[in-house]
Amino acid sequence: MKNIKLDSILLFALLIPFVMTYRISPGTTPFWLFGLIFAGLLSYVLLDIFSLKEKSKFAFKSILLTALIVGSIGATSYSEITVRHQSSPIYNIHDIILQHESAIRFLLHGQNPYASTYFGTPLEQWKYSDTEVNPALYHFVMQPFFLIFAIPFYIVSTRTIGFFDGRIPLDFLFVSLLIMAWFFVKEKQKKLEFVILLAFNPATLGYFIEGRDDIFMFPFLFASLILLHKKRMSWAGVLMALAFAVKQSVWPIFPFYFSYLYFKNKDIKKTIKQLLPFTAIFSAIVLPFAFWNLQAFLDSTILYLSGNVTHSYPISGYGFGMILSDMGVIKDVNSPFPFWIFQVPVGIVAGVVLILWQKRKNTVLRLILSYSIFLFIFWYFSRYFNNSHLGYISMVLITAYFWPEDDVKEV
Repeated sequence: MKNIKLDSILLFALLIPFVMTYRISPGTTPFWLFGLIFAGLLSYVLLDIFSLKEKSKFAFKSILLTALIVGSIGATSYSEITVRHQSSPIYNIHDIILQHESAIRFLLHGQNPYASTYFGTPLEQWKYSDTEVNPALYHFVMQPFFLIFAIPFYIVSTRTIGFFDGRIPLDFLFVSLLIMAWFFVKEKQKKLEFVILLAFNPATLGYFIEGRDDIFMFPFLFASLILLHKKRMSWAGVLMALAFAVKQSVWPIFPFYFSYLYFKNKDIKKTIKQLLPFTAIFSAIVLPFAFWNLQAFLDSTILYLSGNVTHSYPISGYGFGMILSDMGVIKDVNSPFPFWIFQVPVGIVAGVVLILWQKRKNTVLRLILSYSIFLFIFWYFSRYFNNSHLGYISMVLITAYFWPEDDVKEV
């Protein structure tokens, strides 16, 4: 009897709790759909047991895995969007999607989404707290490409299906990430494992379904890292800039990205030259919004997160800030607090150690690992360290596990 493979175990263990937790049909899930999913899972496992040529086995597994992703995650995403459209704008959705949709409409009507409040939009109806006002009503925290990229999806969907859901571009990027992962990893067994873990990662999948935006940024970063791996430095800079222009959680990668280029070149002028595409694209996207209303832009994208505006993001999550709150050092989670006192010394030490470690073997793999470790430390000592942040870090670590040890040699 053949040994069962790890990809079969992963798929079974991760898919089953997902379909038992989320709706995979707009109405009551028909049992024939469960039957098809179970049949696909069983067939996937049986392929490990029966004697088949490896090429044929891989082909059948690839088809089954695609069908199971579409039949579970795809069906769930479709169901959530459909039921929300049929019932209520705030049904089973994260508030960033509500704000995203309103911000797109503001922008298309010539209104600055960073200088606007979101009272009178569906975001105001979203249940934030019984006693507190959602601070997101005052600030749009995301970077401009988060809006710009979604506009074509908004225009097409409103003119075809009659409505727009902010998870539509998110779904597109999710599929793009899985396709890139599939073609990047060459070893067939690892290819299957990588896609299964990215798709069904329990630390991220639930947040993706409700529309949290980590998947929105990561495909651009992933594409940039692939291009870095292949020594396509200029195009890597373009994709890195797009990631930076989506969400601030990628910004802590910059010292390791810069170090990677410098250690490869051993020439500061060449390194700066290679950073020009990154600088040009990021500036072209962000500066028009900054010039439109600099104070509003800084308030929403920087000061809101650091607790330095009237309606700031609260101290929350599972990090050091909550320890200080439990100890009574912080009396009010909505008040300013100088987390930089902890972040700066710890961040400098961690950054220096990680850059020196990266220098010893300067590969994209070490760049990814350095970023993930530094981001964990940076977030832990920040104003907030939420569950989705831990999920995002797990996605970066999964990527690191399957990343090749050595970069492609320069041609």
